[in-house]
Order: sequence, then C-alpha cells, then structure tokens
Amino acid sequence: MERMSGSIPVQAEELITLTAQEICDACGGELLAGAGSAAVSGISTDTRDDLAGKLFVALRGENFNGGDFAEEAIAAGAMGVLAERAAASRAAAVVNAGGNGDGDRDSERAGAAPVVIAVEDSGGALKSVASLVASRSGATIVAITGSTGKTSTKDILSGLLAPRLDFVASRASFNNEVGVPLTLLAATGETEVIVVEMGMQARGEIGELCRIASPDIAVITNVGPAHLQYAGSLENIAEGKAEIARGLPAGGRLVAPYGEKLLDEHLAGLVLKITTFGFDPHADIHPILHEHLGDGRLHAVISCCGREVELWFNFSPHHHLLNAMAAIGVYYHLGLPLEELPAAVEDIHLSKLRGELVNLSGGVDLLNDCYNANPLSMRSSLEYLASVGTGRRTVAVLGDMRELGDSSAAYHREVGRDVAELGIDCLIAVGESAREYIEGFREADGADVCSHHFSDRERAIAETPGLIEPGDVVLVKASRFMKLEELSEALAARER
Repeated sequence: MERMSGSIPVQAEELITLTAQEICDACGGELLAGAGSAAVSGISTDTRDDLAGKLFVALRGENFNGGDFAEEAIAAGAMGVLAERAAASRAAAVVNAGGNGDGDRDSERAGAAPVVIAVEDSGGALKSVASLVASRSGATIVAITGSTGKTSTKDILSGLLAPRLDFVASRASFNNEVGVPLTLLAATGETEVIVVEMGMQARGEIGELCRIASPDIAVITNVGPAHLQYAGSLENIAEGKAEIARGLPAGGRLVAPYGEKLLDEHLAGLVLKITTFGFDPHADIHPILHEHLGDGRLHAVISCCGREVELWFNFSPHHHLLNAMAAIGVYYHLGLPLEELPAAVEDIHLSKLRGELVNLSGGVDLLNDCYNANPLSMRSSLEYLASVGTGRRTVAVLGDMRELGDSSAAYHREVGRDVAELGIDCLIAVGESAREYIEGFREADGADVCSHHFSDRERAIAETPGLIEPGDVVLVKASRFMKLEELSEALAARER
C-alpha cells in the first residue's frame, strides 16, 4: 500500500520494532532509565505529535533544542526520550525520582518505566537508528538528487510504484539530514521500496546522506546552477551530485541524464549499471514522439532500453517528461513490467506549485510553477510557456532566484535574454534581483517591449492582475522565498 502524502513527516509510524538497548548499541547511547528490553515501535521528533508509545528524539538546531522538551514528551505519553547528555540526565532524574524506576531495570516495575537514552549528538543518533531500520526492512532503497526535478521525479515514481509495491517516499521536499532518516524510519516489515530525495548546498552533503541510506538505485535528474552561493561552481555541483553514484555498491544501478559532460569524470571507473535518459535518441530512455494535448495531458511514445511504450501523462510540461523518463529508469531497474506503465501513469499526482495548469476567468491559463527556481528550471518553464502559448499572448511573471552567489546578476540577465529569445510577449519582474531580467530582456530584444518591474511582492500582487488580458497564458515562477504563490492566488481571485 502507498504510504506517502503531501505533508512533511515529523514522525515515523509503525517503526520496525527495536529494543531500547538495540538503539543504544546503534548510536553509542547510554541507558539512564527504563529497561533495555523495552520495545520501541515508533519515533517522533515533535512534541506536538501524538507521542503515545513512541520514543521522542530530542533534536537540536541553531534556534531550538528539543532537549528542553524531554520531560514534556514523557508527560505526554512518550515511552521514552533520546536526548543529548545534559537533557537526558535531567529527564532521567525526574523519571527515577518519580518512582518510575528503582535501579532494577529487569524488574516488572522498571520495565514499565519511561526509557531515557543519553547520546552525544541526537542528530547523529537519529541517522544511526534510521540506517538500522532501513537495513532491517530489506527494502530496495532509491535515492534521487539533481539541481531540479527531484520532487517531481519522486512524485512520478510514486505513481508508477503504487499499483504494484508497498513503498514509502519522502514527503514534500524532505531531503536533508533530518528528512532522509525520517523517511527511512517510515519503513515497515512490509515495505519493498523506500524512495528518498537528497538535496545539497555543498560538496559532501549527499555523500553523508548516502552513508545514512545506503541506496541500491540512484537517480541524478540534472546538473545546474542551484545553490552556487554555497557550492562555488557548476563543477563543484556536478561533483556533489555524483556523490550519489559513489554511494552505490559495486554493480549498483544509476539513472543519469544523457550527455551531461560535467558528470563524465566523476562517473568514470565506477562499476555500475548506468541507464541514461533524455531527448537525444542515443539515450537508453528517450521519447520517439511527444505532444501536448489540449486537455492538459502529454502524449508520448517512450523507448526504454529498446522497448516502446505509449503513455498519456496527466501533466503537460515537457520538462516533466524528463522527470518521467528518469522515474521509468528506476521502474525498469526494479524489474517491473513496462506493459503496465500506461495504467500506472494515469494516477500520478505532482506536488503543488510545480507546473500546475490552472484555467482562470477570461480564458486565461495560469502555469503555476512558483515552488522554486534556478536558471535551469527557469529556461525549462519558459520553453513550456512558449510552446503552450503559441498563437496567444504569453506573459512571464518571474521573481528573484536565490543562492547564485557572485554570478547572480549574470544569471538573471541570462534568463531575461531567454524570455526575449523564446518570443515571450510580456515580462513582469518581481524583486530586487529581478530588475536584471528586464535588462537582459531589453538587450536581447532590442526594443522597448512590454516589461514591468516591481521591487516588492506586495506591489506586484496589487498591480499584476490589471496587466493580464483575456486569453493570456501566464507563467508565475520564482525561488521559494519570494512566495509568489500569493500572486498566483491574486490572479485567480481577480474579478470574473
């Protein structure tokens, strides 16, 4: 049964049962209260959850310390807490002083006492326990990374797996050193596949996530200028993404974009089964034909390692076709029957704000793609706008892209030139960095065409609806911090 949803997982349910002592052994912890034989069948990292019968793991971050809530968790019904030493010692003192343990941990009375485990690093302990659970599950672990398309590829793969396998998958964009362990902890004894997203800002981060998850199959969706501020260069980004391939065992299976030269040196010499995807007919997985349908679907005939399959996807952006081919690569490596793909693709549900096509009043079509943005995904979305807007007025509402470092202005101007090159009729730029879109747009177009710049989101939200004409096709896209979904909502709410 399919066990993913659109919400972020803050707890794991139906954890493969471990004992408190096994958890101590896995993470180098010390049992300060309760019985080592106590069964742990659920883990939570948030005291707002239903903690009944679960072990509360007290994580610590820059602006919070879960150890401050250890005693509250026990009072709320947690079977115990795992916390860093100072907080664990306080919790153990309360447990023992309250008569919940008398030092004889083998006694029937002590067996019911809350468990308190002290560790040096609660985040590291969570990773260790998650790794143990994943290994106990016996599931095939699929890891997905890339500069864009991680979540959409995961969503598409989830739709393909749902009819045949019991699986768990990262919810939302839960792709970091907390999210990956929580996804692994969602596995049960019935789980056959675990799908995890892996994000990065700098080299070494994906390698660490691979040490936690030990993937069997990996996907690299693409390499592009995302998080340049931290990674420093495209070459560094490629090296960081390639860590997912080095995290595979010998003979492991990798799905990678065809012709991505930045990956070549990092994949050379690895003993892997590599399947490529792309629009190039030399790719192992490629479209023989693809076309946008008027009802918002995409029709394609895909060649997968020499076999053809005809598919009707319930989405239309062509960059999602790349994500679909990456997902089909995983499906193929799992040994699932290609003849069942046509039925499976009918039940794909992409996460919100990722290329949604919304029909508005006045014959306006809104391409709501404002979850995130970088130069690579901007180009893909603009190409989609140009293709579906043929014969109609096209409007690109673009907000700032973030984390591009010293190259930020140049990349924003490049996107502005893309807007002109693709023949987009009107550009509305939102944000301080977005004025560079206008500069690039005007430089490339060579004329004083339709363009508007708003320095702040609030003014853009107020004025953009008045700039949209009946019959327009409108793309709204920006980095997440811009919150341009509020502008999309304003467009949807304008007078009918």
